[in-house]
Order: sequence, then structure tokens, then C-alpha cells
Amino acid sequence: MPLFEKKETSILGIDIGTSSIKVIEVDRKKEGHALLTYGFVEDFHRDLRNLGREDAKLTSQAIRSVVERSRCRSKRAIAALPTYAVFTSLISLPQLSGEELDSAVHWEAKKIIPLPLDEIVLDYRILNAPAKGEKGLKLPFGKKSASEEEEPQLKILITGAAKETVEKYTEIFGLSGLELAGLETEMFALSRSIIGSQPGEIMIVEIGSAVTDIIIMENGIPFFGRSLEQGGSSITRAIVNSLHINEKRAEQLKRDIGIRTGSQDTSGTGGIPDVIRSALEPIVHEVRYTLDLYKSHSLTPSGKASGTIEKIILTGGSALMPGIAEYFVSALDARVFIGDPWSYIQYPADLKAVLETIGPKFSVAIGLAIRE
Repeated sequence: MPLFEKKETSILGIDIGTSSIKVIEVDRKKEGHALLTYGFVEDFHRDLRNLGREDAKLTSQAIRSVVERSRCRSKRAIAALPTYAVFTSLISLPQLSGEELDSAVHWEAKKIIPLPLDEIVLDYRILNAPAKGEKGLKLPFGKKSASEEEEPQLKILITGAAKETVEKYTEIFGLSGLELAGLETEMFALSRSIIGSQPGEIMIVEIGSAVTDIIIMENGIPFFGRSLEQGGSSITRAIVNSLHINEKRAEQLKRDIGIRTGSQDTSGTGGIPDVIRSALEPIVHEVRYTLDLYKSHSLTPSGKASGTIEKIILTGGSALMPGIAEYFVSALDARVFIGDPWSYIQYPADLKAVLETIGPKFSVAIGLAIRE
């Protein structure tokens, strides 16, 4: 089904997180993407893995509320499936086309996906297909060229999601009065808003409320994604337990103090940076482990990449904590930056300061809205 059937130029990107819903509307013009409006609702706690009928109603009501308060004009939306809910794998196949390729992909998917295919919505894309007007295959992931005797293989990225999960999203958006124009994985939405088509070997670490996603990209293509059930809420709980304060106060201290090196105890809040470091350690450990795997070529799709991640980009709500980039630099001895998803969006200059303070929260929503 084509993404657009009407000549609408605006569309909504809606990110349903575990503790918030973010909405952005952009005008997709030939000269680029322009921000029309945005909005979000926080303190929204729904686990989409265990979503009952009543939860679906409440989620749809929350979406409708934030869409109305943000004065969105489009009724068409694109949403993201969480990384943990999607199976992703890179495969190589001979140069096939049409039904032969489709059959071969499904055969390979049976070996990879731990669910019957009749319970899965399966999609795939050829990563090294020639551009229009070109001949031959593009060879990604650092592969130079094939010999005359060797026919280059198709590099295909398979993604699959349980039909039950897709049906939940369809129900939620139906109840909200919006048309669900498309679904894709958070991994692709994040890579689009944070990296775009930048070349090189890059890692994205999105620290959400309950889940942290680790994504590795080679030459603009996300090929590895892993989720860790540790995020910003774990940090907040650690502060609550350490200082015996309520969650609202702990959340504020986390945002105000963060992990600033050498923070002084000026108001009875000393030690918070150490508490946050301890809470972040499982995430740092997982990132370090993934970097080591990549260095050993265990994760590289061709085995011919350099094995060195050029930079790590942090995003997600917890990426707004003061000092977090410096902490990751020190812990991992790597180049670490905070992602700017607004770099691919045109917006009024007087909004710059506000948008910068919320940017990492909107990375997924922006990636969805600028999907072509």
C-alpha cells in the first residue's frame, strides 16, 4: 500500500515510549522538512508488551489529547515498534529477483526468527541494490569489489514483528482517530534522525525511561540492535533509595545535577553523581561488551569493517543529564557526543534554545516524521 494516497505534505511522527508519548508534525516539502508543531505527555506508564483492552483505550486517549493540544492538522501518522519487539538480521543471498527472492528470504527467515512465520509480519530490504540508472550492485560494509569469477551477493536486512504486536498498534491508532500510515522499527527511525546518511562506523545509544537501545551502523545502514532493560527510571529509583526522597524530587535532582565531575555537596545532595554512575554501570558494561564484539568482527556483517567504532552518539531523555557525555568518554575511552535530531528539520530561530533542551527525547518521533 503506498504511503500517501492524498496530496498531503504533512505527517505525524508518534513515539509511544514506556513513560511518555512524543508527537511531531513536519511539512515535507521538496526543499526539506519544516517543523509545524510538536508536543509530548509524560508520566504515562504503559508496557506495550502486556497491553490489555483498557490500556489500549487509555493509550489512544493520551495520543488524541497530545495531538489536539499540539494543534496537529494531519490525521496520518507513522509509529515505531520498539527494538525489543522486532527481530532483525542481515543475510546474504545470490542475485535473485521476484518470487525467487521472496521465497529465499522467507526460507532464511525460518532459520532466524524464533516464531512461526504465520505469526509474523515480515519485511526485508536489499541494502546493496543499484541506484536508478546504475549497473551492478553496490557493495556495502567496506567490501571493495568482487572478482570477475565471483558474483556479488545480495545483502538483505530482514525485520519481523509479531502480528499480535502490530495489531495492538493498529487498534490504538484506530481508537485515537488517526490513520496509521506506516510502522517501522525504532532502530531505523533513530538512525535517520541522528545519523542520516553519514558514512563510517557509528554507535547510537538511546537511553530511554525503561529501556536502552544500542545500535551499530555502517555507512548509514543500521544492522545491529540490542535492548537492555535499564534506563532513566533505574537512575531515578537509585536516587530515591539513596536519599529517601520522592520520585518527583529525585527526577529533578537527576536533571539538575547529573554526573558533573566534582559536584559539591551544597544542599544535602552530595553523592548524587556517584549514585547515577552506579546506576549507569550496566549500560556502560553492555556498550563496552558490544564494542569488544565489534572489534573482534563478531558483529560486522562482512567481517571486513575496521572493527573500530568512530564515535558514539547518545540520545533519549537521559542523554539530557549534565555530564553524561563526559562520563561515557571517561568510561569507554571513546569519542562521545549528544545527538541532535533537529539538524534535519527547519524551524524558527527563536525556538532553537527550547528545542535543544528536548531534542534527545524526540529522536524517534523526528525520524518517523521525516521518513520518505
